[in-house]
Amino acid sequence: MTDPVRVNDSLLAGVERRFLDRLAAIVAPHVTADACSLAGLSGAVLCCAGYALSNWAPACMLVAVAGVALHWLGDALDGTVARLRRESRPRYGFYVDHFLDTISQMLLFVGVGLSPVASLSTAALTLASLQALNILVLLRTVVFGEFRLSFGRLGPTEAHVGLVVLGVAGFLTGPVTIKGISVYDSALAIAAVFLCAQTLVIGVGESRRLRRSPA
Repeated sequence: MTDPVRVNDSLLAGVERRFLDRLAAIVAPHVTADACSLAGLSGAVLCCAGYALSNWAPACMLVAVAGVALHWLGDALDGTVARLRRESRPRYGFYVDHFLDTISQMLLFVGVGLSPVASLSTAALTLASLQALNILVLLRTVVFGEFRLSFGRLGPTEAHVGLVVLGVAGFLTGPVTIKGISVYDSALAIAAVFLCAQTLVIGVGESRRLRRSPA
């Protein structure tokens, strides 16, 4: 397996790439790609614990925010660090990265659902919608050799920013309802609808494309 073509045209992609290139050049001589991946997983664990503990100590919501930031940093850096250290192993990197991503995403959204600002059922719905899109991404990677990170100009970095905003707002306001409807559950539901729509539209479109293909 060779490295698939990576496509990321999200809103923050350019800023993120410049920042990560500079940071990776600093840390690569001292930190391995596996260490970055484990740091990302640790961030997800920290996020889940922080959200859950915020039921008793609201300040733990900020611990969850720090966990989100650590998860993004570790997950975003590992591939660049591996290339700079000349330790790229496409099959190993692809497998481990997506395996850890799956665990981390479960921890992140279960944490949100265990917090006082959102329900576990809505967080689980958003997680299921995200996993459906992830499956489509992996299918496209195998079939077309293209690993697309962004859809509708939104990608993992924008998702992490959204979780940070959710955590900070939750710390500042606590649970917020309008006419009995949770504002935070509504935000998660909107995200779930967006993810499902992207999965359906792209999945159907690619199926038609393959049907017309002679191969």
